[in-house]
Amino acid sequence: MNISELVGKNCCGCSACMNSCPKNCIAMKPDSEGFWYPATDENLCVDCKKCERVCPVLNNKKADNQPKAYLVRNRNETLRKSSSSGGFFPAAAEFVIEQGGCVFGAGYDEKFNVRHSFIESMDDITKFNRSKYVQSFIGNTYKQAKDFLESGRTVLFTGTPCQIEGLLTFLGKDYDNLYTMDIICKGVPSPKFWRKYLKWHIKRSKKEIKEVRFREKTYGYGSTTMRVVYADGSEYDEPYDVDPMLQFYSKEMISRPSCYNCRFKGKHRRSSFTAGDYWYVSGAAPEMDDNIGVTQILVNNDKAAAAFGQIRKRLDVAELDFDNDSAINGGMMVSSAQPNPRREEMFADLATMSVYGLQRKYFPGTFRLKNRIKRRLRPIMYKFGILKVYKKRMRKKQSEKG
Repeated sequence: MNISELVGKNCCGCSACMNSCPKNCIAMKPDSEGFWYPATDENLCVDCKKCERVCPVLNNKKADNQPKAYLVRNRNETLRKSSSSGGFFPAAAEFVIEQGGCVFGAGYDEKFNVRHSFIESMDDITKFNRSKYVQSFIGNTYKQAKDFLESGRTVLFTGTPCQIEGLLTFLGKDYDNLYTMDIICKGVPSPKFWRKYLKWHIKRSKKEIKEVRFREKTYGYGSTTMRVVYADGSEYDEPYDVDPMLQFYSKEMISRPSCYNCRFKGKHRRSSFTAGDYWYVSGAAPEMDDNIGVTQILVNNDKAAAAFGQIRKRLDVAELDFDNDSAINGGMMVSSAQPNPRREEMFADLATMSVYGLQRKYFPGTFRLKNRIKRRLRPIMYKFGILKVYKKRMRKKQSEKG
């Protein structure tokens, strides 16, 4: 029985099995929904079972630690504005690169596919900045990271919780020169849906795409706005309740099946750092609430704590109570989302319908007059501070509901 049959739909697509195979007989191939799963060439397989030993789903190891929780923001405002949250990642990256190290993260290739790669200079940090709500292709980066580590170079590897667990099980041991950072993850959307979304942009605009920015801070931190910059300099800028990519993602219709039963969520993790948003900054640290962005950080072990002592020189820092304050964001940190009841129906439609048609079918309210009026009013509400007050009230209600 090959690895794909053993793991089935619990497979998270981390590619640890592919990276570990001594015969290179495992390739990651997309299924009908566009998610990558391992495919084994049985003619080359020698049944060494190394793929099984490195699979984080089959070897799910739990952390036994007591993290420290912090709220941070990068003192370099330019870096913070170009980050989705508070800019902790570029601060950690700079710490590693100054030691002659390298940093792995998710970025776009020339066709805007999301792929993991590495950088060795802060000049390239913008490649990895900002959230990308698409599952990134790991490729052979686990093997590259191991080569760097074995040569003595310091490595920071960032990714989703399952990708970090995949790296750690692949490596099989701790390295003094390795730092890892996972995120408080909602789920990883389908690359197939993403490609169709990009084609929709090109068709509707009749322009080539120059840049894509998830989580643009158009209306301040937490506005969750999608910005697409075209080759002629013009821009598309729409919030989560209008943009189809963000709509289908937020309504749990396009995430990977394993995300709905994630084995890697939790407040105790094997990564060095866990990073995420913190929407309730006005209550925990009002002095940091400038509407540009903050990051919640969990420092998960002693080695990470020593590194954080150096990284924090680049940051404004407020300590959080791990058991109470960090629990405000604990829902996404510890619990898997539930799939939308219409998820399978939507993926069946994806083969034949356009993104516009899908949006018309599944989110018809987007096109109603009252919602179009609300979109017109949004910039005015933001200009006079009404939008920020409204969002605070809504988040307070959500937190009170638990």
